[in-house]
Amino acid sequence: MFRNLIIGVTAAVALALAQTPQSAVVHIYRYKLDRFKTTHPLVSCDTFPVAHIQNGRVYTMKISAAQHTFTVADAPMGINIEAQAGKEYFIRLDYALNSAFSGARPVLVPAEQGRQEIRSLKPLDEWYVEAATCGQP
Repeated sequence: MFRNLIIGVTAAVALALAQTPQSAVVHIYRYKLDRFKTTHPLVSCDTFPVAHIQNGRVYTMKISAAQHTFTVADAPMGINIEAQAGKEYFIRLDYALNSAFSGARPVLVPAEQGRQEIRSLKPLDEWYVEAATCGQP
């Protein structure tokens, strides 16, 4: 009987570990704008190209639970995310309209706001997605 109890507990722990998410979800998106609509800025994660983001589109990917840096090819600085397993992160590409720098820059958006902003966006066309990933999902 004690042996059956140990086997049952071991199986329950193994099942719980298997169901525990080991990755986080990141949504990278752009508003649909009249200005800069023909540009497709390249977003990278930890120096690996991820995707060219279209105007008015969203790209969703899984990343490992760890520290990651997201950059845009034409932006001088990126953002750092300490990704936690099971959480969602939203990165919006913004354009400074009244600035000498006219490229996109990544902005980390609060989850509630990000969910609202991506509702009306279409998924990114698959041919804009690069082959690399960000960490091990």
